[in-house]
Amino acid sequence: MSFSGKVVIITGASSGIGAATAIAFSKEGAKLSICGRNKERLSETAKECQENGAETEETDFDMMFRILVRAPVFLCKYALPHLKKTKGCVVNVSSVASLCTKIGDLPYQMFKCALNHFTKGFAAECSPFGIRVNSINPAVVMTRFAETSGFSMEVMDKVVERFKNNHPLGIIQPETIAAGIMFLCTSPHITGILLPVDSGFLGTI
Repeated sequence: MSFSGKVVIITGASSGIGAATAIAFSKEGAKLSICGRNKERLSETAKECQENGAETEETDFDMMFRILVRAPVFLCKYALPHLKKTKGCVVNVSSVASLCTKIGDLPYQMFKCALNHFTKGFAAECSPFGIRVNSINPAVVMTRFAETSGFSMEVMDKVVERFKNNHPLGIIQPETIAAGIMFLCTSPHITGILLPVDSGFLGTI
């Protein structure tokens, strides 16, 4: 597949899923606009994308609500005129946490649920214009999130160990989610879906 001449906007590109997705699209010739909370790591992602021949633009975001809800909503709002012209598509990165209820991370679940509903509603509004809107909902992905949040490697290892029993197919790598995003970008008749990539997580709760 080729995304030569296409503009791809990727949030959370300083690490994990966002970084892997940016790199994947850069290899396919896309022009990238990337953002993330860690400026240094965002620059690392931009450098790797540029080495693949991609043009990149960097931005920063902060605060949980602004990152998880406000950012994707307003990004879609301002991208809509261009999406209409190009019949483009949107893939939001939600979470499997929005598809179940677990004690301890209610704000995160709530914000991701909001993103799910926005995805489905925006898909319905956009389909008459030939615009597709979907969401990918991963379980635990091996990213730098714990590290960039200030947790020690020891704490991170304990978190991974705790989740292993809930991921019978193994902890997910960012490249797996990037592949799922690219699949949704190239599937012309799929819109308004929440695609769980959970490594068997939902079957264990």
